[in-house]
Amino acid sequence: MTKPGLGARLTAKLMNLERKLAGLKRKTAPLDGLDMVYYDNENVGKPVIVFIHGYTADKSLWHRPAKMLAKDYHIIAPDMAGHGETPYSPDANYSMPSQVAWLAKLLRHLNIDKAHLVGSSMGGFIAAAFAVAHPDMTNSITLLDPAGITSPEPSDIGRVFEEEGRNMFLPKTRAEFFAFLDMVMVKRPYIPKFALNTMADVHISRRDAYAHIFQDFFDKDFLEDQLHKIQAPTLLVWGKQDQILSVSAAPIWQAGIKNCQTVIYDDLGHVPSMEATKRTMGALVAFVGGVA
Repeated sequence: MTKPGLGARLTAKLMNLERKLAGLKRKTAPLDGLDMVYYDNENVGKPVIVFIHGYTADKSLWHRPAKMLAKDYHIIAPDMAGHGETPYSPDANYSMPSQVAWLAKLLRHLNIDKAHLVGSSMGGFIAAAFAVAHPDMTNSITLLDPAGITSPEPSDIGRVFEEEGRNMFLPKTRAEFFAFLDMVMVKRPYIPKFALNTMADVHISRRDAYAHIFQDFFDKDFLEDQLHKIQAPTLLVWGKQDQILSVSAAPIWQAGIKNCQTVIYDDLGHVPSMEATKRTMGALVAFVGGVA
């Protein structure tokens, strides 16, 4: 086995440090055929928040948000099937119903009866679909620039896909990865160059797996005709400058969900939890506190 390069080793150390500072422990849940890796801050007895990352992301997305919420919440942050450290299989199904089923199995494995779900992008799609399928297990949902609805206006990345047939989520080179990253965040937090290079290399190495996952969930099982079934209090947060998923979909979510609060950040892009962590988590805490 080839030893990881210096950049990869430094990145692993940095990620491990951020995890520890957030009070998160890495755990594995054997879930009837899938070993799901997840973070847990073990703050048992506090309200449960489950963080759900987006497509091609992983549980490390939540290091900084988890650090802010560590004292008052029991935090669970899984690597969803085929992402991060949770194994990918070319024979597996990565559709939205499948991802929702895996999440339900994780919560049951952890003896969590009910949780506040926070999902980013594809994770928002999962959270909303979970609320439809498992209302009894859902305290609230917070949707951060969620997928799952056909936008009235195409996003910038959507136009590239439609006009050129190129999926920018599936870069072939570091340069293409960095171009993709520039579209994801308007206010990208500082990330050392060695870590960016490592992120690019890992992403590129998983290109075939990500292509399979995309094929299984993209433009399928969308929720336009299901939104009225969401009974859980909902917070919708969107960055107005999102180039990945158009903010034009926000009114559809608002109209479809009976109890939906909405926050639009004019200066942010697709990942408000990273671009403005304090502001976004402040809105989340205020919302969840109101639900409680």
